[in-house]
Amino acid sequence: MTSSSDDTNAPPKFRLRTLGTVRLVGAADDTVLGEHGNHRRRLALLAVLAASGEHGRSRDHLMGLFWPEVSQAHARHCLGQLLYAIRTSLDEDVFTGVNPIRLNPASLDSDIGAFTDALARGELEAAVEMYGGMFLDGFHLSDAPEFERWMDTERRRIERSYIDALDRLAKNAEGARDSAAAVRWRQKLIETDPVSSKHAIGLIRALVNGGDHAAALKYAERYEAILGQELGTSVGREVAELVAEVRASEKTESLVIRPRTRHSHTDSAAASGASATTAREQGDPDRSAVRTIDAVPTTRRLVSRRSPIALYGVVAFVLAALLVATPWRRPGMSHALTRGGATPSIAVLPLANLSGDSRDAALVDGLTEELTGVVARIHRLRVVARTSAFVFKNSGLDVRRIADSLRVSNILEGSVERIGQRVRVQVRLVDARDGSTRWSETYDRELKDIFAVQSEIADAVAQELDLQLGPDSPMPRRGSPQNIAAYELYLRASDPALTRSDSAARLGVEYLRQAIALDSTYAPAYAGLARMYLRLLVAQRIATSWRELYALAESVARRAVALDDSLAEAHAALGEMLMAQYDFAGAETELRHAAAIDPIDSRTRRSLATLDYWKERPGDALAEANRAAENDPLSPSAQAEVALALCANGESAEGLERLKRIEAVRPPLLRVPEYTQVCHAMREDWTAAVSAMRASQEYRGRGFLGYALARGGQRHEAFTVLADLTRHSQSTGQGAFEVAVVYAGIGDRDRAFEWLDRSIEDRTLSSNIMLPLFDNLHSDPRFARLRRKIGLS
Repeated sequence: MTSSSDDTNAPPKFRLRTLGTVRLVGAADDTVLGEHGNHRRRLALLAVLAASGEHGRSRDHLMGLFWPEVSQAHARHCLGQLLYAIRTSLDEDVFTGVNPIRLNPASLDSDIGAFTDALARGELEAAVEMYGGMFLDGFHLSDAPEFERWMDTERRRIERSYIDALDRLAKNAEGARDSAAAVRWRQKLIETDPVSSKHAIGLIRALVNGGDHAAALKYAERYEAILGQELGTSVGREVAELVAEVRASEKTESLVIRPRTRHSHTDSAAASGASATTAREQGDPDRSAVRTIDAVPTTRRLVSRRSPIALYGVVAFVLAALLVATPWRRPGMSHALTRGGATPSIAVLPLANLSGDSRDAALVDGLTEELTGVVARIHRLRVVARTSAFVFKNSGLDVRRIADSLRVSNILEGSVERIGQRVRVQVRLVDARDGSTRWSETYDRELKDIFAVQSEIADAVAQELDLQLGPDSPMPRRGSPQNIAAYELYLRASDPALTRSDSAARLGVEYLRQAIALDSTYAPAYAGLARMYLRLLVAQRIATSWRELYALAESVARRAVALDDSLAEAHAALGEMLMAQYDFAGAETELRHAAAIDPIDSRTRRSLATLDYWKERPGDALAEANRAAENDPLSPSAQAEVALALCANGESAEGLERLKRIEAVRPPLLRVPEYTQVCHAMREDWTAAVSAMRASQEYRGRGFLGYALARGGQRHEAFTVLADLTRHSQSTGQGAFEVAVVYAGIGDRDRAFEWLDRSIEDRTLSSNIMLPLFDNLHSDPRFARLRRKIGLS
């Protein structure tokens, strides 16, 4: 988007700032639209149009981004209302055209538009100066999953443009022998990713070429400390060898460091293992001993183009997730490798989408998850779960750094290119010790044969690692659908973003219903639908009768098991359904069966931990939560469950520390405020407990707010919460447990047990009732009767 079309050349009246904290400001820099309430959707629409540039966006695309779950007529009405609200708020004609819709450059411009224009003109310095931070940093719309996916993609694209511009500026400066400028640009690259070995090598080279050996070594020491503190690992071999060269030459020689010539894929492993130094004399008479050192490249990824990230595309989340993982070894400790008898381990990195079509992103991500499940069938192989592996999507990090973070000795990576109904899959198995390729292959098949390809890949990996596939583990992990379109709909519904809000969950239900309509024998779609129904039941804000939803959830879960008894997801969904109906024996049977089929599924482990709470086995709950975190070390959800289990076992201080680490994860985890409050309550720190829940607007967990208010002496506020929750329960027929919790805090045991009995009937009784927080109820004889009523002896 440019402002050149304005004939008067007068500056526009408003500027939209999207690089960093989003806001719309006027000429006097006063905020016109805030970022809260209904204004957030207005800012989101303006951001979409600003990022789209002079071509704008069609009405259909905008309706699909913001209102995918409603009818077209309703979406058209909503869009019209939103455009009208923006026009009236600004009292300006800020849009041009009817379809597509564009921003009027005479009235409004944007920093993202100026950034894009500067890049297009080749004005790299101007562009990087305009970059004020990540696109829409910290911004999200919880009820617009399609917009969230678009925003994540744009963040990656824009950040990549910024990094590429800095890299080009640094290389231009190095070519012009402007060492000061090269150092300046390399330092900015470090700011984008402080733990990147590629950026570290670039800055060390620039400092050495500028003659500042001391600064190069000082930075290298700082870089090593950062890796030790944040990743629990040491610098890679490339950085270590380069630093050794600098240190050895510091007092005797000047160094000019040039990039190493690129090697082909076939001999990249041999090249990376070669010596990092090549000496030659230069013709400069003023230099008596000038050596040239090959800058050792980081291990290159198999492919260069990346698919858009679906859920974990935010850099802030990546860094937060890395910090969540408790260091598992000391810096400098070697890998537990595969060929010496130690337990082998592997992470399947997200496959890259080479088709160039963002609509294939769900398919490619789904294939990654399927491949992870198939590889998990290999005996004696520890496989990292999907969530942690997807943290590194589009990261461009060296595979050895990724392996260090995920605690694995092998990496499986590759790409997928879809052309019509054909698909090409390229994969390679990388040894994390030296980044060398142990095995690689290309598969060119019909899309319908993709499941057979996954099995072939697993066979090859097992053979290379001298392991074997489980003899009783049928391939593939999920039954092959009869209709590929049904499979793609299932993958779209599997996006974790669809569990963030009620409207998004309803969209997931629609995807799964469409998948079943196309293929009524596809078991995973039934299992996914059962879990999505349970998600809506937890929300307690549903139009459909909760009794009807329970019946639907149980029906589709049992249908999934009947269609494919080898499907872990089906048994897990049925187990969760049975536990929700207090059939704990049946639930344990199904959940343990699911865990045996798919031992790396963190959700099944978390469900088993919940079952342990019900059966008053907090130690076992902690063990299951730890298993989930071990399988999925960078998953904030897994870390949150470990934190709750620690609190339930009397280790509240450590539990709170873990919760604090994931507070900054965006989008925020809804369970974190509730778990934080519960942990504070167990310490009887009522002020902190109340503070933890003040910002939560969810009915689930508000009972604990009322409990903490009452126990902390704020009884009037507690009764206000109680009245609100009582009205909600009476109007929806659900939520009795939250009311009972407040009565327990007030000290009215009679009413607490009355509402606990009601919570059995409306299926909202939670395993939280077994926590030590309610010991005063546990000692009451009526609690034993309650336990018997739900089948707990």
